[in-house]
Amino acid sequence: MNKIPKIVVMTPIKNEAWILDRFLSVTSQFADYIIIADQNSTDESKVICKKYPKVILIENKSEKYNEAERQLLLLRTARELISEPKILLALDADEILAADAIKTQSWQTMLKAKPGTVLYFEKPDLFITTHQCVRTGIMTPLGYVDDGSEHKAVAIHSCRVPVPDYADRLYINDVKILHYALTRLDAQSAKIRLYSVLENVLEIGHPISRRYGYRSQGYNKLGKVVAAVNEWFTGWEDMGIDMHTIVHQKYYSYDFEVLRYFHKYGVQRFWTEDIWKNDWETCREYAKSCGITDIPDYQIPPKSKFVDLLMDVLAKLYGYIRSLLRFFY
Repeated sequence: MNKIPKIVVMTPIKNEAWILDRFLSVTSQFADYIIIADQNSTDESKVICKKYPKVILIENKSEKYNEAERQLLLLRTARELISEPKILLALDADEILAADAIKTQSWQTMLKAKPGTVLYFEKPDLFITTHQCVRTGIMTPLGYVDDGSEHKAVAIHSCRVPVPDYADRLYINDVKILHYALTRLDAQSAKIRLYSVLENVLEIGHPISRRYGYRSQGYNKLGKVVAAVNEWFTGWEDMGIDMHTIVHQKYYSYDFEVLRYFHKYGVQRFWTEDIWKNDWETCREYAKSCGITDIPDYQIPPKSKFVDLLMDVLAKLYGYIRSLLRFFY
């Protein structure tokens, strides 16, 4: 008789106090181990983690954004600390397992999957409130029945788990992972600005393609907005877990990360990025008043509206040419 594998959740965090209690309260109900890699959080994230017995809190001391580094750190820790057969689930702190998940047939099928199986899940995006969501039908690889395979991670937009060529694929169709990112559209906009800056620093693409790429991912184009399913929440709510409160902030850690890149590389490097509808000088003054370090010590001027308009026109032209090429080829 095969031994039931341990469920090991691997999660990177940086200033996730707004949702971390919810994530850990839920995840503690189904995971055997929760490995959290904290990257220099300045909020209450580490204090929250220490309240939960299943959490193994490790430090990611890197000062830079690098998905490969943090994924490999989490994977290495899981393999070093847990020798038993295990299912690795790579979840961000704003990704909460639906309350009806562990009662489904798919969950039982997952527990019986053979080592070397990649597990795919749907992540409905809760949209503005927790009572509606955007559903795309896209299945994302978030789990792996571990066999020790190498993980080929990259610095940004990396797949979170090993996906070896030989692996079986298992689509866990009736288990949903609720994604809370779009309940805070202001925070999501800040995150997209940070991604634009990161791709500039990592020299991924060019400003026009980046601008077109992020603009073409409008939330209304992602999928259909439908009512969220009550059963996704009720089981956890019956345990006293708050599944609906959403916390907004004046500025987000993503904004302060952008300021740090301004400080390191200079503002002019990022003139062509689609980030200038944000008032960076007001943000800088706020960050300064909070004692945040490694930000510019000079006033950040507003960007020329002409330059922004020109870049928008070029991005639209780029998109039009892409459409024509797809049509003819």
